[in-house]
Amino acid sequence: MKIKDYTVDRKPTVNVSVKYSSAVDLLLSLWIISESACGSPVSDLDTEDSYFDTFLDGVDESTKALLDPIPSGQAWIGLLTLLPEAGEGQSVAEFLQFLESYDPVDLRYKLIMLYQDFDDDGRQLAADAAEGLPGSVDALLALPSFDADEMKPWKDSLRFLLELEPSATSAFLVDALRKVNDQAFGKYEPEFREFLEADYRSKRSMARRLSPDRLVELASNGISVEDRRVSTPIVLMPSMVARPWVVMAEAADVLIMAYPVSDRTLLSDPDAPPRWLVKLHKALGDERRMRILRRLAEGDASLAELSEVTDIAKSTLHHHMMLLRAAGLVKVNLGGDKKYALRQDTLPEAATYLNHYIYQTSEPPEESS
Repeated sequence: MKIKDYTVDRKPTVNVSVKYSSAVDLLLSLWIISESACGSPVSDLDTEDSYFDTFLDGVDESTKALLDPIPSGQAWIGLLTLLPEAGEGQSVAEFLQFLESYDPVDLRYKLIMLYQDFDDDGRQLAADAAEGLPGSVDALLALPSFDADEMKPWKDSLRFLLELEPSATSAFLVDALRKVNDQAFGKYEPEFREFLEADYRSKRSMARRLSPDRLVELASNGISVEDRRVSTPIVLMPSMVARPWVVMAEAADVLIMAYPVSDRTLLSDPDAPPRWLVKLHKALGDERRMRILRRLAEGDASLAELSEVTDIAKSTLHHHMMLLRAAGLVKVNLGGDKKYALRQDTLPEAATYLNHYIYQTSEPPEESS
């Protein structure tokens, strides 16, 4: 028998699933508030400031004091990686019950490993610190990966959490989340949950007819995983409060992508223009962003290359790229080189949407294959 194998260079299929949980927005609310307190505010949010002001007003002073020792929002991002294990469609109360029963050593290890790529010695230190072995926390936090200035809030948070006994770490997090939920977030949960479930059902329907790569790109408004060369499963989870951001939390066994609930899911006024169309024209109403699009029409480019060509500082360029991605005009590849590219289909679709809205003809579906 002769065999010709054409499968050698075939890229493995990305493992993508869709889930939802009310706890996503509780955790992301705390992340956004914590980042602002650390001097690194999450900018350009669709959620109005009044939500966060009311949220903070609802949290009493004793609970705020309880949260003070963990200044970094990454503690709450780390808990996102537990949600797929917690079960489908869980309420905050159900998630907290799950968290109470979760092995505290495993919980601490997941927090330590958030975004970290330790060598064998580093992983052993992480395991020792998770168990609470003497001297292990100091040794872990002395590793070079914690040296950067921007890591200080996370380093301080980890030190506080890891210097507790493992069971006390778990009890602290559960107590803090329960108090914040009872005092501030709980009143929003029913409203948010309705939108989360609707968007989840929409994405589950899309998953039956789209490739995993395409599903991720549409849900995230332009994040491409086509060149992602790892086998870590991706779990898509909708969020209300962090729109239009896509917040990613990666552990050894899962990559959570908390993506923004789509504008179509949120549309309530039949006479209102599509939110996406408004975002697109706002994104186009800036000369610098027009220059970025013109450069990307010539080919893919990294952030450094775009900064050089457009004479825009990288710190400012991040803001422009997020607005362009939220408007569906560009996509970013999560492969090793992290290149940005023009989404070729958006501008022709925008003309069609504008025509349908102005002339009040039947509107085409917002999310297509």
